[in-house]
Amino acid sequence: MKKILVPLLVLSCMLVYPISIAETIGDSGSELETYIHTGFNVGVFQIIVENIGDGTAHNVTITNASTEGNILFNFQESRMWSDDVEPGGRTTLDTNGMAFGLGVCHVSITVSCDEGITSTSSAVGLCIGPLIIIP
Repeated sequence: MKKILVPLLVLSCMLVYPISIAETIGDSGSELETYIHTGFNVGVFQIIVENIGDGTAHNVTITNASTEGNILFNFQESRMWSDDVEPGGRTTLDTNGMAFGLGVCHVSITVSCDEGITSTSSAVGLCIGPLIIIP
């Protein structure tokens, strides 16, 4: 019974933390708003990128991803996951590294585009092997 209560307690405590914190830097017509995908992920993190500005954001890509806590994460910056996002448009990008852990972890992902706009989102999640749960 205790084995079930501990993960449930950890998950319920995580709901108190903010799900995602985003910060945008840059000054062109594009403006990126990012959210780390909530729910269940297997081995990778997904980030949802929305262009809330007036101009098209070209070659939107994940430029940095970092984790803290009881997790092993191998991130390698890559241009193969780039996308153009029109004003009002939305896209989903995946990290190209594998994550594996046990316990609570904190993830921070930075997205940038050719216009010099960057946006960073952070979230707290629970890792059970390759399964990542972000409330």
